[in-house]
Amino acid sequence: MQPEKESRSFLQMLLRNPPALPFEPTLLPQLFAVTKDDSSASMTDLVAIIERSQKLATRVLAMANSAAYGLAFKVSTLSRAVSILGTNEIRVLAVLVTLASVIKETRLPGNFNIMAQWKHQLKTAFAAKALASELGSATGICGPSAPAEDRLTMLPDEAYLAGLLHDVGKFIFAARRPDLWQALNEAWKEKGGEYFEAEFEFWGIDHALIGAEILHHWKLPMLLTEPINWHHAPDLAPTCVMDARILAAADYIAHDKSGGICANAAALLPKGYKAAALAAAVGKGLAAADAEAMVTLVQ
Repeated sequence: MQPEKESRSFLQMLLRNPPALPFEPTLLPQLFAVTKDDSSASMTDLVAIIERSQKLATRVLAMANSAAYGLAFKVSTLSRAVSILGTNEIRVLAVLVTLASVIKETRLPGNFNIMAQWKHQLKTAFAAKALASELGSATGICGPSAPAEDRLTMLPDEAYLAGLLHDVGKFIFAARRPDLWQALNEAWKEKGGEYFEAEFEFWGIDHALIGAEILHHWKLPMLLTEPINWHHAPDLAPTCVMDARILAAADYIAHDKSGGICANAAALLPKGYKAAALAAAVGKGLAAADAEAMVTLVQ
């Protein structure tokens, strides 16, 4: 089969039989809807959604009772746990439960380094959040008063989620077509260069598109799916261009060994940012990623 036909066939089969969510399909989009900043949903509405998934409810209670919150008393009800954690943390936990399920329930090739990939996604998430916090704030150069082409739409917590999800397509591709994944990796190691470029040369699509297609199928908001889809070609994005550039920069930062803003990342950022402040924020974020206990999620 020709590479283009192979990739089209793969996407068609993937959407006919997508990775199963760890809860009913309507739960994730409903949870995102009720936790939006402009949502009029009540705490009762949010708790009712969480209660529909034992996995998510258990994770929410466990997080509320974790050492991170240092509470002297045990949290035993979901309503109390939700009030302690807040809606942003609830969204993060829902995504983590989803990713854990996808990773644990797929048969990945033996040489797929799950932990290394997960740590990269976590670093990208923290770097993206740091970039969005500094650049997209009310006084940042990508904030509300910036020109449309430089304006960042994602809030810091949304940038974090995009970072967590940006490479989910790699897991899906490796699990669904381990034969092609092995062949692609051998070709990439032999030629070198950027991994996504090897993907395009191999069969005309990359992991970003695969991941975005599944996230769109799961009905996650476009604010997440578009930057993920275009994070290797942000300037081609039809919408959310600056969001895609920020995610692409975070991806480069997470891959770089220096722990700072590398040249590839800097080239994607708008001119005029405060280099020292941004580097400090990113460094702090990467340190938090290294210390993040939730990397054990996929062990």
